Amino acid sequence: MTLFRQLLMMIVVILSLVLIAVMGINFNTTKGYLVNQLASTAQDSATSLSMSLSGYMADKDKASIVSTVNAVFDSGYFSEVRVHFYADNTDLIRKNETKIVGVPQWFIHLIDFNVPVANAVVSNGWNELGQVYITGSAGYGYYQLWLATRDLLLSFIVIGLVMVVLGWLGLRWLFKPLSEVEKQAEAIQQRRFLKMTKIPKTRELKSVVLSMNRMAEKLEKEFEAEAKAVQWLQSKAFQDPVSGLGNRHFFDRQAKAYFASNDRTMDGIALISLTDLAKLNNERGYEAADLFIRSAAQILTGKVMSLPSAATVARLSGADFVILIPNVDQDRLKYLVNDMMESLLELVTSKISYSDAVANIGAVIITGDVDVSSAMAQADAALREAKMSGMNSSRVFDSKTGQEMAIARIEWREMLEHAIENRAFTLRKQRVALFEGELGTLHEEVFSSLEYEGKQYHAGYFIGLAEQFDLGDQVDQVIIERVIAYIKVRQDSLTSPLAVNISASAFIKPSFIDWLNETLKGLDEQLRHFLVFEISEQSVLASEDYAFDLSQMLKHHGVIFGIDNVGKQFSAFHYLQVLMPDYVKVDPSYTKLVAGRESESFFMQTLCKMFNSLNIQVIATGIESVNQLSILQRFDVAGGQGYAIGLPSDM
Repeated sequence: MTLFRQLLMMIVVILSLVLIAVMGINFNTTKGYLVNQLASTAQDSATSLSMSLSGYMADKDKASIVSTVNAVFDSGYFSEVRVHFYADNTDLIRKNETKIVGVPQWFIHLIDFNVPVANAVVSNGWNELGQVYITGSAGYGYYQLWLATRDLLLSFIVIGLVMVVLGWLGLRWLFKPLSEVEKQAEAIQQRRFLKMTKIPKTRELKSVVLSMNRMAEKLEKEFEAEAKAVQWLQSKAFQDPVSGLGNRHFFDRQAKAYFASNDRTMDGIALISLTDLAKLNNERGYEAADLFIRSAAQILTGKVMSLPSAATVARLSGADFVILIPNVDQDRLKYLVNDMMESLLELVTSKISYSDAVANIGAVIITGDVDVSSAMAQADAALREAKMSGMNSSRVFDSKTGQEMAIARIEWREMLEHAIENRAFTLRKQRVALFEGELGTLHEEVFSSLEYEGKQYHAGYFIGLAEQFDLGDQVDQVIIERVIAYIKVRQDSLTSPLAVNISASAFIKPSFIDWLNETLKGLDEQLRHFLVFEISEQSVLASEDYAFDLSQMLKHHGVIFGIDNVGKQFSAFHYLQVLMPDYVKVDPSYTKLVAGRESESFFMQTLCKMFNSLNIQVIATGIESVNQLSILQRFDVAGGQGYAIGLPSDM
């Protein structure tokens, strides 16, 4: 029970006790007053009657005596009038049966009303002739006492209700700072460090509010310090200080993690070599050279940000850059290379480059069976040919083996539209293990593949193209509907939730958010507990406002929400405080660090510590060996995913 209700109940109890006490005192006072009034009336009537009867009794006028007694009896609230004659020791009695009208029986039985009896001596001179006895009427007393009690009770009830309402309003006003403190405490628990601006004047509440503000400020500083420490370690280990891009070490671990994946299809690698950087450095100084490098890095980063798949951009050495572009076809790669070259040529007009010669670009399309070293060798060959062709030239090589798997873009669109219309997607799931206990299951991630003319193409083939054709939201709708149907059929036998990855092109559309909201609203709470949704870090950074709307909608329905591929981009982690996901899946490249050098392992530990300080579960992905699994279990990691834990299975 809340403190507000306890205090309100205490006020009601105290007010009730006070009203009961006041009512009891008033009741006794009224009862005493009525008894005294009846006694006084009876005594006055007895005295008056005795004086009236003295002459008649002396004359022994029986008729006048009876007439006088009847007159007194009929005019007053008396139950009995009795005249005793001393002369013959007889009594004259007039008596009425007591009738109590308008009073409940329970009140009559509850109240003991003592009826007063008055008497007076009838005398004539010095002779006493008799005595008069008058008994008051209990009916009149009960009736007057009931009226007084009823009116007093009704007035007390009205007063009590008014006082309770006023007390409720007063407590609400007094408790307003406490409710704000409660909201602040809940926000701090969710790692949102709010501060109260309105300080209450009550001394105790003011002290509590100021203490909470100080605590929130301290926790916010600690989190910012942790985030800055992680970012500093990340930049020191993997970031080039001049361009702000990843360094060679960063690219090597990203490439190794990506090339180890079995879901690769057609990828692109581009090498960019800036021209005359050494001359620019020697003749204009390092500041001009650094400006040239930074400007080129900004252009390259801006171009790949528009790609549907998360590309990796890094600076290999002084004048050389590399870009790894997943899931891209040759036409798209050629367009991207030409677009980058056109933008780099703008550095000539702004006089940032040394001369009209800005850069050469060599790119190559590679297939899933090509390793890292072979891919880099092919890209390097394309770059050499571009340099031989002259300044500002570019070359894009195609892979011969990739030609056998290549499908024209128009054919892919037809395949996607056919698959969406016929719901021709095959679903698989892979277990995400919970490290606590005996490797339980945290959830199972759903993967999709497209079926067309007897062949299956996994997501690596069609997701990027679906984004380009603006069909990503339709693909996601079909997959989500398939997953919900699967849960409904196997709800009784399911033991863990199913996680679905939502593409960036889907959740930025209000129509998709509305559709998902209505879909979740139509599901019962138990079924929603088997659903998990996640989005990639790159899509969060590109559309943080839309990601926030999605997260709030999912939290409203009690659906778990996560972020995938965290740490792949060079960015601050402040978006986590805004989105507050239930879990994050750390990029597979970080998983490989745990079995590497001690400094790299320490970086992974620091990253996990920061996430856990926000009460966000950390899931390691790309676990491919028992050694990685055993090391990660010693870290502050909630769970893991990879081939060392379990292969994807059909749904």
